[in-house]
Amino acid sequence: MSEAIEGIVSALVRLRNREGLEKLRDHRRWLLADLNKIRADLKFDTSLAHRTMANELAEIDAGLEQLSENLRP
Repeated sequence: MSEAIEGIVSALVRLRNREGLEKLRDHRRWLLADLNKIRADLKFDTSLAHRTMANELAEIDAGLEQLSENLRP
């Protein structure tokens, strides 16, 4: 897992910035969808990029879950 995305997610969770996490998640989803669309046209292996974005999405989702848990009574 990228230390960069872990740091970004951690900071956004500490700041309770749900909107920032959601925007980050939406951007990663868009990148993943775009990669999936053009994968057939590419002449190189995109599995590392795909796996990286999927891992980053999992980290972002965990951050969103952590925020939700903090808001539960």
